[in-house]
Amino acid sequence: MKAPENKMADTQIRVFDTRREAVAALHELQREGVPNSSITVMSSEPLHLEALHPPKTRIVGFAIAGGLLGAAFAILLTVLTSRRVGLVTGGMPIVSPWAFGIIVFELAALGAILVTLGRMIFEAGLARRGALADYGETVAEGRVVVSIQCANDSHRDIAEKSLGLNRKLDPPAENAPTLNKSTDSRRS
Repeated sequence: MKAPENKMADTQIRVFDTRREAVAALHELQREGVPNSSITVMSSEPLHLEALHPPKTRIVGFAIAGGLLGAAFAILLTVLTSRRVGLVTGGMPIVSPWAFGIIVFELAALGAILVTLGRMIFEAGLARRGALADYGETVAEGRVVVSIQCANDSHRDIAEKSLGLNRKLDPPAENAPTLNKSTDSRRS
């Protein structure tokens, strides 16, 4: 009979001195089937890996929606403002498409840019709070930190094997989370 798997997620963390060691460990994790959503990499420079199944991005759809929202806001702003002010136009239309088109274009572009920026920050995970914050100094020194959220014992075993290929775990900075520390204790 198979033993029940551990349901409490824990984190495996490894600090690599070189980019090459980190990339080798990441490739090993991919080969072993660890989901990309469980892996966090902190590096002072990008590590380019060829993902077998790259994550789908929704930035394009959000950019279009942001542009449409910006244009709708611009139309409301210009039409309601011009009608409310009581401008004397000498028989000309109070809502002129050519004059207001510039404002609509600019606010549509602004909406698309701001929504794209927000979605990019969200998809990149830059707005996470406390995500391996104690390793900032290590990353600034040019080292690479790899963290794996292990959902079960098999993922933990794979992570230990893959992250332990080159050498032992370096001690992190003071008060930094250590190997096998449960994520539940960090959330409090």
